[in-house]
Amino acid sequence: MENKLIQQKAADLRERAGGTIFGFPIHEEDPRSPYAVVVYSGGMYHVYPEAADISLAALGVKTILDKMIEHGYDVNFEKDVRLVSYEAQMNAPDVRMRRLKKENLSKPLLEREVDYLIRNEEEGALINARGLLKWTYIEMVDERNPKAIQFMGEYYKILAGQRYGKTAAAIKQEVRRMTKDEGIKWIERTYARYVKDDSTIMDIMQRLV
Repeated sequence: MENKLIQQKAADLRERAGGTIFGFPIHEEDPRSPYAVVVYSGGMYHVYPEAADISLAALGVKTILDKMIEHGYDVNFEKDVRLVSYEAQMNAPDVRMRRLKKENLSKPLLEREVDYLIRNEEEGALINARGLLKWTYIEMVDERNPKAIQFMGEYYKILAGQRYGKTAAAIKQEVRRMTKDEGIKWIERTYARYVKDDSTIMDIMQRLV
């Protein structure tokens, strides 16, 4: 997709949902679509290089958000970030989103209004930090993705520093013994108890190497 069309897509999203920093699939109908990252600043839409998936898009979005804050812009995650997936990605037949919604669990992994928000069907799903954490866990379990393993390792460190009662290494061993269903329920419990701000999870992206 040409930059002009990506800019128009970001403008349409901004009109419907507000925001100034956007991450979204370039091709809405393609379950494997790469993601674009776009920033609205100075009355213009600035397109950044394509991201392979939503995890890289989230990293790009968070990096840009931090840089804008450093330069004195009045921005924050809740008000300015719109990280989006559409029906094709949410219902992809053989990629992560399908695992997040189904895969023999007691309930869908991504819960509407809790892990993501859909204001209308055209807008797509705005995925929040808890949803991203669940997605990363599935990537770690199913794909052994190095970035996902590192991401979860940082989450264990956060819990260890929040009086979880175990070291990060011990938490890692605890999670490894869980079934996938148990792991998702564990994420929901620990997120509710120990994470007070979505930016705590998004900040993990900054520590990935």
